[in-house]
Amino acid sequence: MKVSRAWLQTYFDDELPDAEQLSDVFTFHSFEVEGVERVGDDWVIDLDILPNRSSDCLSHRGVARELATLLQHPMKREPLRDSVPNFPEAKHLKVVIDDHRQCRRYMGALVRGVTVQDSPTWLKDALERIGQRPINNIVDATNYVMFDIGQPLHVFDRAKLHQDNDGTMTIGVRSARKGEEITVLTGETYEVTEDDLLITDAVANKPLAIAGIKGGSRAEISADTVDIVLEAAHFNFAQVRTSSRRLKLATDASLRFQNDPAPELPAFAMRDVLNLITEVAGGTPIEVYDAYSPKGERTPVDVTLHDINRLLGTSLTIDEVERILVRFEWEFSRDREEFAITPPWERSDLAIREDIIEEIGRVYGLRELRATLPNVPSSPPTVTKSQYYTDLLRAVCTSLGYTEVLTYTLHERGEVELANPLASDKAFLRMNLRDGVAKALIDNVPHAPLLGLDDIKVFEIGTRFTREGEELAFAIGVQSVNTKVSKLLAALQKDIAVIEAELGVKLNLNVVDGIAETALDTALATVARPKAYRDALPWNTKTRFRSWSAYPYVLRDIAVWVPDNVPLEEVLKIVLEQGDGLLVQHKLFDTFQNDKRTSYAWHLVFQSMDHTLTDEEVNVVMEKLTSTLNTKKEWEVR
Repeated sequence: MKVSRAWLQTYFDDELPDAEQLSDVFTFHSFEVEGVERVGDDWVIDLDILPNRSSDCLSHRGVARELATLLQHPMKREPLRDSVPNFPEAKHLKVVIDDHRQCRRYMGALVRGVTVQDSPTWLKDALERIGQRPINNIVDATNYVMFDIGQPLHVFDRAKLHQDNDGTMTIGVRSARKGEEITVLTGETYEVTEDDLLITDAVANKPLAIAGIKGGSRAEISADTVDIVLEAAHFNFAQVRTSSRRLKLATDASLRFQNDPAPELPAFAMRDVLNLITEVAGGTPIEVYDAYSPKGERTPVDVTLHDINRLLGTSLTIDEVERILVRFEWEFSRDREEFAITPPWERSDLAIREDIIEEIGRVYGLRELRATLPNVPSSPPTVTKSQYYTDLLRAVCTSLGYTEVLTYTLHERGEVELANPLASDKAFLRMNLRDGVAKALIDNVPHAPLLGLDDIKVFEIGTRFTREGEELAFAIGVQSVNTKVSKLLAALQKDIAVIEAELGVKLNLNVVDGIAETALDTALATVARPKAYRDALPWNTKTRFRSWSAYPYVLRDIAVWVPDNVPLEEVLKIVLEQGDGLLVQHKLFDTFQNDKRTSYAWHLVFQSMDHTLTDEEVNVVMEKLTSTLNTKKEWEVR
């Protein structure tokens, strides 16, 4: 949200710091500053107001309240603490709300005798500085109040609303009907559904606005408008957000409503907008209808000094905490070291003690919180049997050339069904690890050349679920790429024997289709509880992360004859040098000798980090490599 320093200054007698200093205050205590810009003789600060503060700080008043607390500057005016007048009782205007869960409050005001014209210079300048386009004095007044105290407002031309037989206008708040359409102020037409909320001319049963989002063109004010009806309401934040996203229609109003401003706010906004319209457009407020069902008194939040210091890691005293609470100007009482704090009605984000403690920490200063080391236990922690043996199992499998995989817990089929599945193919908890391991084996076969692997070898340690409960399981599997299947399966059986020997337990792993699975909980039940973790498990600690390419690789083969006295390393060095930065993997797959010459043959894998390689690019590299090898005496590319 863009805030004007000059606008903020209207809340204080004390001179505010300059824009850069204000930016530092916001950055270290409240909001991220996205930019500071000079606009005429003013400075505009662009603040990133996060959702937890959007209910009260998407307004100049909310930001000014922050500054009053942080800078300890008293506010010369506090619109949300001033009284609300007794509005004149409505006689010719009423409001009908179908569902108070969707619209908790709706205030309508009738004003007669306004003059629609350009706004005064001060009003236009105030809006333009924060990036808003002035329209006319009526609309500008509603926008000014919204950016001042955070309550969206709307205005209708009274002459365009229908009246019943006794001359009463009725504003309706109801769900849209299937197939219903509304043309908004900017000219676009939207088809609404039963999930959208409309403001209607209830006498004519015609839509006037999409509630909380945008007004319609049916009752738009114009230069000929004389009498107006003002709206100040509180709509369900979830409903506004859902409709705004579905219609792809976001406005300043919808941004504020979807962050749930307080239902008390419309009365203060109605007071301010009636005063401002009277000032800039003349007219006389005739009556106000207020459809509202208050929820009752606010509940104090209890928090102790111990809670505050424990959570913040501080050593604040009772007096220090009390001084901070006084700066907030919150209602509170204290009994020894326990506070009962009643947050102001506009701070809907303050509901539990952790919320209060966070506020105290912000004002105290997060930079003042000192890092402390956690308490070191006097004795070593108890060795967890399951953790010890699963770590050992991982280490052994990795040392044997297997890669650990983590596969999906949610499957299309199973015995344990989710009450609220994420998707139709993820409605059950998995019954086994086998299915996930099988998919991982198949999916990784195409990557074998890039990884320089002859075969795919993986394992998984994870939970499986049945009607009887859940249990820890272990699965291991292989998939042939270049090795004969029988030879690979024989190697798997040998690897299983090594794993069992290291763990000291029989795992009862039966290999079916290259995959074996067992209940690890059951197998480990009989092994001895370890007394200490091993000092060094056989992990490959030299492994380092290396970024991979998102683009496909290209395969090529090359074979070259060289004299017997030429070592393999000399030939490989040239191959690597001529790879032009695109050669990412090589594998020697054939060597044989004949007539005092040796033939070396490689699989070569080419890949780019920033684009998809073409055959032409790879052909250029291969031609260059072939040419270089052929220039060597008695060397020949086959």
